Amino acid sequence: MDIDQKQKEHAWQKAKELMAEGEKQRAHVRLSRQLEEFELGNIKVLSHDEFVGNISQLIIEASHNGPQGRAENLVEGLGKHACGEDGAVRERAVMALSFCSGLLSAEENVELLDKVTFMLAHWLKVETSYYPVCETVCRQLQQNGLSMLNEGRWQQFDLLLEILFQIQSGLLEKGNVIRGLVARTLDALAVEHILVELTLVCLNGQGGQQNLAEKILTRLGRRSVIFLLEKLLLSQQKNERLHLIRMIPEAGKVAVPVLKEYLTKDLPWYGVRNIVLLIAAMGDSLLVPLVLPSLKNEDIRVQQQVIDCINDLGGVDKKKYLLAALSLVDDELKAPLVIQLGQLGCSAECAEVLLDLLADRDAVAANVREDLLGQLCIALRLAPKQRTVILLQQLVAEREKLEKNGRDSVSLIARRTLQIIEPQLQPAGKKSIDKEVEVSFASDSEAEQRARLNLHDLDTQIQKLLQAKKIKEVTALIAEHAVHAAKEKDFVTADILRDRMLAVNPNALIEVIRVSEAIDDEKSNAISSHHLSLWSELYDFLDSDSFTALYHCQRFQEYKAEEVIARQGDINSTLYFINEGTVGLSCRQGQKEIFLKRMKPGEIVGVGPFFDVSVWTVTLTAMSAVKMQVLEREDFLKLLLQHPGLESSLGDFCRRSDKVSELLRMSGENRREEIRHSAQQIIVNSLLDGQDNPSQQRFKGQVEDISLGGLSLMIRISKKENARLLLGRRIISSLPMGADAVLECKGEIIGVSLQDYMDKDYRVHVRFDQPMGADDLKNLLLQWRK
Repeated sequence: MDIDQKQKEHAWQKAKELMAEGEKQRAHVRLSRQLEEFELGNIKVLSHDEFVGNISQLIIEASHNGPQGRAENLVEGLGKHACGEDGAVRERAVMALSFCSGLLSAEENVELLDKVTFMLAHWLKVETSYYPVCETVCRQLQQNGLSMLNEGRWQQFDLLLEILFQIQSGLLEKGNVIRGLVARTLDALAVEHILVELTLVCLNGQGGQQNLAEKILTRLGRRSVIFLLEKLLLSQQKNERLHLIRMIPEAGKVAVPVLKEYLTKDLPWYGVRNIVLLIAAMGDSLLVPLVLPSLKNEDIRVQQQVIDCINDLGGVDKKKYLLAALSLVDDELKAPLVIQLGQLGCSAECAEVLLDLLADRDAVAANVREDLLGQLCIALRLAPKQRTVILLQQLVAEREKLEKNGRDSVSLIARRTLQIIEPQLQPAGKKSIDKEVEVSFASDSEAEQRARLNLHDLDTQIQKLLQAKKIKEVTALIAEHAVHAAKEKDFVTADILRDRMLAVNPNALIEVIRVSEAIDDEKSNAISSHHLSLWSELYDFLDSDSFTALYHCQRFQEYKAEEVIARQGDINSTLYFINEGTVGLSCRQGQKEIFLKRMKPGEIVGVGPFFDVSVWTVTLTAMSAVKMQVLEREDFLKLLLQHPGLESSLGDFCRRSDKVSELLRMSGENRREEIRHSAQQIIVNSLLDGQDNPSQQRFKGQVEDISLGGLSLMIRISKKENARLLLGRRIISSLPMGADAVLECKGEIIGVSLQDYMDKDYRVHVRFDQPMGADDLKNLLLQWRK
């Protein structure tokens, strides 16, 4: 009986195994059929749990035994559907990819795992909804990313990190949940041994690997920022500190909470100063309140750094911040602050603070008191108040009792201020009207028209004196008015009158020289100390006459935040000098806009298009409210008549700090992406007219190199300004193919660069409208190299 029971149980077990094997075979058939349908484009199979749960195993089997490329094609198919329009299909496809990532982690197929990883990352980049699988995907991206870093595959990791960084920084709009998951993922990737290795390469390496390490470090999130900041605070090497100070702000907004937290710690003065430097380099005016408490720091170097930060980032609230600083900083820093406040305009609130400081003058340190009192007296000229008069009169009376007997510089300045403001406080019937000081420049055509209109009455007097042949009197009259105009900062009128004097009396050379010197002196005095401080390196590089002439050749221009100043591809020979605010340099690669650099006050942009003959290779955009001085090429050429060596000097200075070409190379941007082939062939070219037809302007040139997308050729041009006229012109080049055959290629001249100064040889860069065929290029090169 027991034997029968055992036989039955054995038979039943055997039957179950047979049924399971049968079901397994049927399941395999079903999965194979579903896989074939999926490959044919049937996405309905993704709704089957059996298929989604097992496709990862099928992909691995295909990678081992299937036709070449089948596994990769299946992964790409899942990636495509993970980014489709149907939300349900997206979720199922990404679940399948996630299962693949889990299984492949134990496999040796690194390339296939990378492909799955990038498909998951791309899904996270484009997905707009939150699904529970997001958390699993982020964890897998973290694990796979760490594997890339540990294996030294930094290039592959950089591609993954770029997507995570864009999500975390807000460049890609995502919900708070996804951004939180990505932030945690970045923190988990920033493990200490990885940070140590990256920092070592970043600070001591060179070339592409160093740049890549720096990029990764600045995008690894909060933990990376903390690591770099600690490195900065402990570093004993200046070059290393400067490198880190330049680097950390590139981490973006994620650095702000870290810097804010460290400002609350008990740091040495140099630590606080470095953090203030970092905040200034962030270029965001909203961050200024973070550094204001450091104005109370006992070290004057920290206080000065905070003031510099306010000047860099202050924006519309700069005056308010500087006014707050005045009552907190060391006495040595107050005189320069008073100068700045005066330049920004003395409002009622500002006047009261300055008057309080004047009233409390005895409390000011003796070694800086004289300078501060003098600057207060000057600034208060914009504050015509009764209290101002009372305090200044007290100051003058007080100093008359001293041994200097009231003839010292402070007394003289105070008396002059009283002369300016007392008439403004007289009753309306007795008040004398002082004109508002307004500086006009020679490049301002509107100012010139206004000046000539205002000279109408003087012209009448001049004509009467000329008719009476009173040459000496008319010369004196014109000289008097010219000097007066210069003192009023009306340099347009002063220059017109000086030229008029020479026309009226060619023998009055001594008088003309005297008037010219007076105008030049007033022009020099018109340049503020703040401007001289900002452009001190340029001032030291040029002689003072050239610097002054350059200053008055420029026009002032303001731009709003996010306003485009110059666009990539523009033909615009303009040089921009940044006085206030920050601007961003970027370039376009295909459909991507790549940020290159943040430019700050004291930097110059537009060196290539201005001094060479080139289109703008970058886009220049105001990141905040920006004030600039703009130098137009046409105005500069007029200036060179009086200062012939200025172009060489200014060009040398600008090129020292111009990094546009280097930044473009680092970004991978290439204006001619195809391979260039060296060539030596004379060809005939014609400029096209407005209807895109060949004109009579034909010229020969020697091809130096050629690619599918364009060519460069050498031609001889007598003057640089003639070379500049070629920029942006349409051209047709006749390329000999042999046996009297000619290939005609139309294009646009995008650059003209001087190659040989003595022979006036220029290289002309042409971009074809349509790429040349590969066979045509091959035949050309074979023919030309015979």
